[in-house]
Amino acid sequence: MAIAASGQPDPNTLAESARQAMAERRYADATRIYAELAERYPGETALQVNLGMALHFSGRNEEAIRPLQAASLALPASFPAQFALGASLARLGRHEGAIGPLRKATQLNPDHVPARALLAESLEAAGQTASAAAVWRSLANLERGNPFAQAGLARCHQTLATAAIEQLRNRAPESGYMLRILGHSRLADRQYASALYLFRTALERQPGVREVHEAVASVYEGAGHPDWARAERQKAASLPEPNCAAADSAMCNFLAGRFDLAPTLTEDSSLRELYWAARSHARLAEDSFQRLASLPQSAEQLTLVADVLAAQGHYSGAADACLRAIENGGPRGSLERELAELLYLGGRTGEALPLLERFHQSEPDDPGWTGMLGSALAAEQKYERAVPLLETALRNPEAPVTARLELGRSLLALDQPERALPHLQASLGLDEDGSLHYQLAQAFRRLGMRQEAGEALEQYRLLDSRKRKETEAGAALRITAPE
Repeated sequence: MAIAASGQPDPNTLAESARQAMAERRYADATRIYAELAERYPGETALQVNLGMALHFSGRNEEAIRPLQAASLALPASFPAQFALGASLARLGRHEGAIGPLRKATQLNPDHVPARALLAESLEAAGQTASAAAVWRSLANLERGNPFAQAGLARCHQTLATAAIEQLRNRAPESGYMLRILGHSRLADRQYASALYLFRTALERQPGVREVHEAVASVYEGAGHPDWARAERQKAASLPEPNCAAADSAMCNFLAGRFDLAPTLTEDSSLRELYWAARSHARLAEDSFQRLASLPQSAEQLTLVADVLAAQGHYSGAADACLRAIENGGPRGSLERELAELLYLGGRTGEALPLLERFHQSEPDDPGWTGMLGSALAAEQKYERAVPLLETALRNPEAPVTARLELGRSLLALDQPERALPHLQASLGLDEDGSLHYQLAQAFRRLGMRQEAGEALEQYRLLDSRKRKETEAGAALRITAPE
């Protein structure tokens, strides 16, 4: 190594060694060298950039922020400084702070894919969903086959659709607009009788709406009544068409397929704007998911499919995608953990058990694995094994919310009503169909507490009767001819 006149290593030689270490991904070596150079030459801003980047790539993001902040202020047009600062802040979960430098980085280098992706992720994490969707859209335009962009768009537009629906539900739960939203949801799930009822009720409150008659026609087509569908479409055709030439309305944009022009959601949005925003964002979310699902299969693509399905509550489908990701060479360790949880959430406890057993054995102090394994064993009626696991899980505040319920039921199944009673009582808020009150009545009865058993049984009858009425009302719905 060349020695400078001062007796210290030549700075040019050190700098070359650091660059070589970075190129070979020996980030710890690069960090050491750049730290030495930065100390010797504190006024060299470029060295602060290089030191910050070396620290960032070493995973030492907290230490990277100080030199990168100094460098980004001194060199505002430096893409490496802005990107590395934003990336370090994002990796530390400081997404609000990461947005500024990442936005500058994308302006300095519009074609840099990682910068755009990190900016979109930070905007999402910061709750700026509409802005995140715009960045994901720009990334999708930059790289048509980028699965992360399509997954990001699916997430963002689903979030915006949900926000519009929640606002509509809170403000006008019985309105024709809300009924139409529910009708389209039932139609998508092929619940044709329920969809028809909702659309017809919406027409009673909003008569003469072409779009609703078209939706009724779609119900008839799905239910196998093409003649009735034609009659309903004729009825729709007899109604005045919207004058889209005179008004650039949300409805006209939707009907023309311009879903990206959905109304902006604000506290002052009208019910009409909320309805068309929900419909538009739902279509955009579905379109993005379909594009994601149609991309060439890879572990990366299938993992993203699983993530989107899980976010929508489709746990069993997400588990299938996760399993295919493993088969396609995805990281087995992390994906098998995700698979175990998805199988459990999807009610496929028999398939989940071997994985849950393995992860509980390797991580016995994790309350999540302990609780899920206990609940899965209870679901498979292996109560004696389930009880100690569920008791252990409940010592931790992060235990699954259903762990206490499953413990109570398991203890009752093992004929230990005295131990079961407090857990069943504490879980009554989870009872939707009366079954938990029935089990509580059994526990009281076995303990000789007849009055309490009678009260619990009466509550069971009330909940059970309500549930049966709802079921009977649903079963009574029929697909009938156009009115």
